Amino acid sequence: MTVVLFDVDGVFLSEERCFDVSALAVHEMLYSPRYLNLDQQEFKTDYNDHQIKQIRNEIFIDDAVLSRFKQMGLNSNWDMLFITFSIVYIDLIEKAGINPSNIDLADLQGMGEMLGSERPDYSKVLAFLQKEGFKKETIFDALQEYAKEHLGVEDVSAFGMSGSIWRTGQYKYQEWYLGSRDVKTSTGIEAEEMDKTGFIHDEEWIVPPEDLRGMLNRLLEAGVEIGVATGRPRQETLIPFNQERLMDIFRSNKISTASEVLAAETVEGVGISLAKPHPYSYLWTLYGHDENHFFDAVNKKNNVDDTVIIVGDSVADYYCAEAIGAEFIATLTGLTGREVIPTFEALNVDEAQMAETVLDVEEIILKRGWDIKAPEH
Repeated sequence: MTVVLFDVDGVFLSEERCFDVSALAVHEMLYSPRYLNLDQQEFKTDYNDHQIKQIRNEIFIDDAVLSRFKQMGLNSNWDMLFITFSIVYIDLIEKAGINPSNIDLADLQGMGEMLGSERPDYSKVLAFLQKEGFKKETIFDALQEYAKEHLGVEDVSAFGMSGSIWRTGQYKYQEWYLGSRDVKTSTGIEAEEMDKTGFIHDEEWIVPPEDLRGMLNRLLEAGVEIGVATGRPRQETLIPFNQERLMDIFRSNKISTASEVLAAETVEGVGISLAKPHPYSYLWTLYGHDENHFFDAVNKKNNVDDTVIIVGDSVADYYCAEAIGAEFIATLTGLTGREVIPTFEALNVDEAQMAETVLDVEEIILKRGWDIKAPEH
């Protein structure tokens, strides 16, 4: 049997709003009175598209920061915004000449009262990311070393993965994305800001959903099993899927999201990050959420005899495929479009396995002869 496992952002759905929301979360942590409350810009909860574009271009330096994250295989918007904010925050503390010894660095509001008129320098983020050799497995340790070097303290736990600052960024992202009304259903935390409408209602499909449904149904008719592994939380995945009737096609236990990843990371004996490029989400989908195979997924063990094909737009997806011995199809509909081709070529991804859109996946599978019946005419 052939099993095709799809990423979502950059494959089915545009990543643009995810990146907009990441920028807005960083912006809020810098300028909201609840957090650093810097005085160069006024914080609001409602921006027009032009203002959002300006904020994103400023924070991510015309997407150069996002591109670098993608190149190193970092796929989580929560992680990207956390690292971005952390580098800017460390620089603000250093420029202000604050001695952070015996200060709670995770108390953003308290720290903000000491920062005065310091201005954020987003170029520091790009300079940090341009150091050679960063991958997801090393960047969080490198961030803490950066904090020690620039702040002169040993206790930099505030900048730890899944620490207080990371969780604040995650929550702000969810509040912006889901909106004030629905954020509690995702996070268990009441909204701080009461008038965010939510970007979940403004999703953009890369290809017409009816065409996507047609292709997926043809794969099923040809005997192919399909599934999803995405860095989105479950709620943010199911809302657009239900709206466009994709949940009539995908089985619930063949969809793995950031929600399942976060839950798995809390299980005793795990102790590592399972977000992409760790292949846990792909394996958890492959195993149909079978608890008997939980630690197989954690330990990157692909125990099935099927031909597994991963369809994704990012280097992180490629690393997942490589880790579990799966075939890989790259879609050219991610952040940088066709500009990503040299990156995939450097990873020895054949041009014949690059898809202009996800709708080309069916033809690629047929041409490669991966155990699929051609549709009858």
